[in-house]
Amino acid sequence: MFTLIKPDTQIDFIGKAKFFTALSALAVIACLAGVFTKGFNFGVDFTGGTVVQVKFTEPKTAEEVRTIVNDIGQSNASVVALGEEKREYMITTPPVEDESKITPLAERILVKVGKDHVEIEKVDVVGPKVGQDLKWAALKSLFYSVILIMIYIWFRFDFRFAPGATIALVHDLIIIAGFYVFSGREFTIASVAALLTVAGYSVNDTIIIYDRVRELFKLGGTALPLRPTLNKAINQTLSRTIITSLTTLISVLGFVYFTEGDIENFALALSIGILVGTYSTVYVASSVTLLLAGVAESRSGAR
Repeated sequence: MFTLIKPDTQIDFIGKAKFFTALSALAVIACLAGVFTKGFNFGVDFTGGTVVQVKFTEPKTAEEVRTIVNDIGQSNASVVALGEEKREYMITTPPVEDESKITPLAERILVKVGKDHVEIEKVDVVGPKVGQDLKWAALKSLFYSVILIMIYIWFRFDFRFAPGATIALVHDLIIIAGFYVFSGREFTIASVAALLTVAGYSVNDTIIIYDRVRELFKLGGTALPLRPTLNKAINQTLSRTIITSLTTLISVLGFVYFTEGDIENFALALSIGILVGTYSTVYVASSVTLLLAGVAESRSGAR
């Protein structure tokens, strides 16, 4: 069997836990500050509006397409190029109070450019109320899914391990949320799917290491010191962790490079989530487990 790193490797991961814990705390605080001050760039899925995908017969620059959109009275529209040919564009406009009182965006584009020079490939219209309802439905589904994952964690592990896995999970979701906030990328239904995928991936990686810790306790007894046991478990599963993460990351990076729009955003968030999830398993979950063990020992000593 191929082994990238030998199981008897003795890298002192836990010895660097304090530094990385402080780094994670600062990152989480910064991401939360961004969420509450800057906020998400919600897409049409959640805010409502119109998305028109057009294809010109001749290549056009983004500036030329913006000029066309401005001329038809949509100066607040977003224009995004699709592909390298500079012929396909996605035009997004915010919602209006009464769509029935204005000429649809697609028709105005056809009149301005001419039917022989542009083709309307797709039109999506989402009303403001539908967008708001969809936003809260997506957020509730994310909340309930995370709660169910946490319940599973607490049933699977005892009090020493469950809090670490839970906090690592929350840490990863906050970091991915921060990615959307600070990058300014649209937060859509696909973004919610990315958060749920990262949550599942993070928990899976944490469970692997915690299971190895429990196996070591079964072999040597629960009296084994937790700190070196955690370090040993991380080292023994390190090869598996790196191979799994790299294999998944390589697959996802293909979507980052070859796609655009929602799929690209989803793949990019997932790529960051894979790296953050692997990191949080080693330094966040383990650090919290050690911290709680120290608190429990100090309380028992005080008695």
